[in-house]
Amino acid sequence: MAKAAKTPNTERLKPHWIEWLTGAVSSLLILAIIGWISYEAVNSTDTPAELRVDIVAIEKTSAGWRVLFDLSNSGETTAASVEVRGTVADRGRLIEEAAVTFDYVAARSLAHGALIFSQDPNNHDFNIRAVGFTEP
Repeated sequence: MAKAAKTPNTERLKPHWIEWLTGAVSSLLILAIIGWISYEAVNSTDTPAELRVDIVAIEKTSAGWRVLFDLSNSGETTAASVEVRGTVADRGRLIEEAAVTFDYVAARSLAHGALIFSQDPNNHDFNIRAVGFTEP
């Protein structure tokens, strides 16, 4: 009976240097992520939501005057049910009021919105601000 020819084993006993490098880099990345999460867990402070409204533009539309604004939350906590209210007044007398409610504004984020008025806010005393929120 003839002896069967041995097929050479294509796997090597010693891993290739690229396998070692890939393993080392992956291990370093995992350790860095664990370290960063641990640092954040120990050192982070949950500051309440800090909301700020900045007017981007006031535009004339067919429906009236559209006031575009940015709502930023520089705090470490998400704000829910954020109400932004704008008022148009003339010498202390309220002429018109508009409001919009954002479902939420995440921590350290920016949201965009608009209020629509029938009176031109540029010709009167105009005020816009966030008037309240809830903690989710």
